[in-house]
Amino acid sequence: MVTRIGIRDVARATGLSITTVSHALSGKGRVSESTRDAVRAAAERLGYQPDPIAAGLASGRVGVIGILVEHVSSRHWEHTYRPYYAAFISGATMLAVERDHAVVVLPTTLWGKVPLDGVIVVDPAHGDPIMAECRRRGKPVVADGKPLDLDFADVPVVESDSDRTLQTLLGRLRDSGASRIALLTGTEPDSYTLDTDKAYRSWSGTHGNPVIIEALQPGENPAAAAERLLSRPDRPDAVHGLNETYGEALLGAARRLGLSIPGDLLVTIMCETAEDKHWEVPLTVLSFEAERRGAVAAAALIDVLHGGEPGGLRVPTRLVIRESTDRPGTGGGAASERTVRE
Repeated sequence: MVTRIGIRDVARATGLSITTVSHALSGKGRVSESTRDAVRAAAERLGYQPDPIAAGLASGRVGVIGILVEHVSSRHWEHTYRPYYAAFISGATMLAVERDHAVVVLPTTLWGKVPLDGVIVVDPAHGDPIMAECRRRGKPVVADGKPLDLDFADVPVVESDSDRTLQTLLGRLRDSGASRIALLTGTEPDSYTLDTDKAYRSWSGTHGNPVIIEALQPGENPAAAAERLLSRPDRPDAVHGLNETYGEALLGAARRLGLSIPGDLLVTIMCETAEDKHWEVPLTVLSFEAERRGAVAAAALIDVLHGGEPGGLRVPTRLVIRESTDRPGTGGGAASERTVRE
């Protein structure tokens, strides 16, 4: 068994007190430069390694950051939130490990029971209690998605350009012949849902597109909302779905109603990654690049913990064109897949 060399061993080798050795190694206290050099030389010769637990107790840090997971009771968790969190956590974990930190993923109900240096909150809600409690405790926070409360305007936020990219996508749908472009959305009161609604309404107002918004009712199955939307007398000829679950619902509703994609209906969605999920019709997606967002959020939080200023918190959204919007004669063959760079 390997025995850890501790401060007592260094003190014994140098003939100094434990307190003096501790101050010399930590850079604290009044210790002469010659004594500091002698202690550090002895520590290196003996193979001294600081006890991480003791160091954490002394600094108040444990080297662990938390990612809080919401929505676990949602009926759409499996297809909507889990993929995003999985990619986000993967990116955050790899970045944290590279910077000598660990990541703990936990539900909001347990976050106060686990020692954490700081917290990443995904899509903070209006009046978010975790954000407020972190502020009260002085615990650093990074938000993935803009907080809706002005009280947290100073919190570092990982953002995207999804509103701008969505308007680019809506323009491409119009150029492909769509004249009644709709939005299938939800009722979650988060910045992503609100910003998407705002961007869609703004583009529609500017380009003369009728505002057609179908929102799920609380507890409603997305399939019902999708079928209601596509059964309207003024049926849309293109729909953007807020997430992958809504995309699958639109594909199913179109099949039941005998609508062909992309012949009768163009379909696009926002998704956590640009990966083709082997939908029955390959879907055009706006990718959040969730793995990269996780890495950016973790880097920002670790920077804050070490007294730095986080930077580069905007993660570009990726637009990937697939068969669900590729009509012949409108800029590409149906079998193609391509990323649009702006």
